[in-house]
Amino acid sequence: MDSISRHEQLLRVFHLIDILFSARHPLTIAELKDRLRDRGVIDEMSDKNVRRDIEFLEKFGYAVTQTKKRTDRGTTCQAWSIEPGKGAAELKTPPISLPELLSLAVARDFLTPLAGTFYWRGISQLIAKLEQIATPQLLEYVEAHREGLLIHPKPAEAKYRTRMLNAINRAIRNTVELEIRYTSLADAKPKKYTIRPESLVLYDGSVYIAGCRVAPAAEKPVRAATQSKAAAKQAYESQGRATAESDNAIRFFKLDRVAEAKPTSRTFTPSAESVESLLADSITIFRSADPPRQYRIRVQAARARWACEKPFHPGQKVSPQADGSVILDIERAWDDEMVPQLLGLADMVEVLEPEDIRDRLRETAQRIAGMYMCHHIREFEALRVGS
Repeated sequence: MDSISRHEQLLRVFHLIDILFSARHPLTIAELKDRLRDRGVIDEMSDKNVRRDIEFLEKFGYAVTQTKKRTDRGTTCQAWSIEPGKGAAELKTPPISLPELLSLAVARDFLTPLAGTFYWRGISQLIAKLEQIATPQLLEYVEAHREGLLIHPKPAEAKYRTRMLNAINRAIRNTVELEIRYTSLADAKPKKYTIRPESLVLYDGSVYIAGCRVAPAAEKPVRAATQSKAAAKQAYESQGRATAESDNAIRFFKLDRVAEAKPTSRTFTPSAESVESLLADSITIFRSADPPRQYRIRVQAARARWACEKPFHPGQKVSPQADGSVILDIERAWDDEMVPQLLGLADMVEVLEPEDIRDRLRETAQRIAGMYMCHHIREFEALRVGS
């Protein structure tokens, strides 16, 4: 039996458990099929398959009782019921279906980077409840046949410290500022920052803290002897405006680079715009102080389907072309995020707008070509000198 067939059988089995537990009297094969059909679980299936599903229940510890039942025509036929307390264990009506159970197992893998948080504890508690509902053999069977859906690459298990994750979650829930020691890619050692955490973002197997960095308190500039009071006041106000602007910029701090996180007692007001809406203009989790702008790009036919299915950008509008290529109109995108993505597609993509990005890509391509040409020239010179 292939993976899909096993999953279909488990779906029927979970519905059969619910149907038999809720029935007031034993049910025949025809009645079981009618109720499965009413739930949209099956269209048509043989009586043999229903009997096989009932045998499956018996195999995995459910107290299935077989009796005789008189039909409307006066004949007798086999009927089945489940009697809790008379089998291997006291059983309750399962309030969860097979798709929910399998989804939960997959969700647990997705949440692996959050091990130690209340999200992970919540899913663990839910699994514990399921263990009270289903027999151990059935849970083992489901776990053994999860190859129908794999997560690749699989997230690293519990790579973040529980205490740190709890501290960050507490700061987010209570809207208090968070002091962190953070090592950016440009730094050799961690530096101390104060941030206003808005949310955690799970991206590409890693966790990021989305929040605004709190600028250090502005110091009043020393007024020169020749500087008027009005000029000094203007300079101080300008510095204050710059500080306020920096406070409002959402940044993403990769949790892998956070050495320490400590909530403070200082509260803050969350941003009016949600982090989710801010990411709507981003291919990754990129943010820039520069305003986003409009792009128009042509993707060659060989990569057109990929660009539509992925999609290349969450805000793209697709216009198919006669030659199989597509034109993507993107209303809002950042240059520093778009350029590396476009370079990755090489000659499979052409930027139509903006014009300065066309120039930027051309200059980059010339430098790349020059680098490889210089390498071949050096090889030729070495051969010439050697001869």
